[in-house]
Amino acid sequence: MQTKIVSEGACKVHVYEGKITKKDPVFFNPEMKFNRDISVACLKVAREMSSETWVICDLLSGCGIRGIRYLLEVPDVESAVLNDANPTAFEIIKKNVGFNKEKSAIVENLEGNVLLSMHNNKFNFIDIDPFGSPAMFLDGAGRAVRHGGFLGVTATDLGPLAGTYPKTCLRRYGAKSLKTDVMHETGVRILTGHITRVLSKYDKGFLPLLCFCSRHYYRIFGEVKKSRSCADKAVAALGYMLYCHKCGRRKYSKFNKEICECGVEFDYAGPLYTGNLFDVDFVQRLEPMDSKMEKFVDVLREESKVDGMIYDVHEICSLNKLETVRRDCLVSCLREKDYRASGSVFGGHTVRTDAPLNVIVECVGKK
Repeated sequence: MQTKIVSEGACKVHVYEGKITKKDPVFFNPEMKFNRDISVACLKVAREMSSETWVICDLLSGCGIRGIRYLLEVPDVESAVLNDANPTAFEIIKKNVGFNKEKSAIVENLEGNVLLSMHNNKFNFIDIDPFGSPAMFLDGAGRAVRHGGFLGVTATDLGPLAGTYPKTCLRRYGAKSLKTDVMHETGVRILTGHITRVLSKYDKGFLPLLCFCSRHYYRIFGEVKKSRSCADKAVAALGYMLYCHKCGRRKYSKFNKEICECGVEFDYAGPLYTGNLFDVDFVQRLEPMDSKMEKFVDVLREESKVDGMIYDVHEICSLNKLETVRRDCLVSCLREKDYRASGSVFGGHTVRTDAPLNVIVECVGKK
């Protein structure tokens, strides 16, 4: 296969031409540019939060574009390990590192878990961006990430996490997934809960700073604290999302078996992470690179201030046989009633609010 040169961010890399499949000699997905842009913005903020000399790891580098961008665009990163088990990828990573004249890159050709096992408590940041599930790399990452370090985790196995294949989710993440109008937030919470449980084995607490769903993947960026108290606090945030298929009511609980106010037994998803998915201060410090990211960050900043459940406007309208309303109209109505409300990065028709369901339905009915 022939290669072509692609420019992205501050770097230029050689990539293979043709349709993107898992069988490609070297994996490169141009549709993940937004993921990489957000990751660079997150890493810039994370770097400002640390006074240590930084060593980072791009565990599954593909052509190396992500790790090279980190080195070129994030200030004060001493070195980065760019790794891929594929020998062809290894060669093109070396080529791209040289092409960008990046001397602080260390290129490795190892299976991901082998690399992580060689660097206990070594990395200030580990990026896990697989084709599929990240589950098999989380234990190794939990041991290799330093106290005060960060993890960036991507998952493209939305089917299991979002409830289409609940048995696979149970095998892979030890949790029951559930297909609902807010299945993508639930999937992110299942993944975050799994990361929390894995890291807690090593007395490390995982604090999510930013999470989102974009088309075919989930992305979670979080901080790691090495202490029993931090691990205990993170584990204490695990629970279940209870969901009523009849009236649409949902809530978090420590138990997976309760009766809804409408008299129907709740269905459930979990165990999953029930705490805040966003850190307000962290999100406020993000610097958008372009108009697309600016729109995303604007929604993120508003959503990070709301501690509540999310609802799909169309589903609420359908359940209550009401005409569909615009998301911003519902948000405005809820705010007028002194509830917190915002749009959500988990879907163009989703709203996050601390208002009870009856108030939401009342607002929808007025519009």
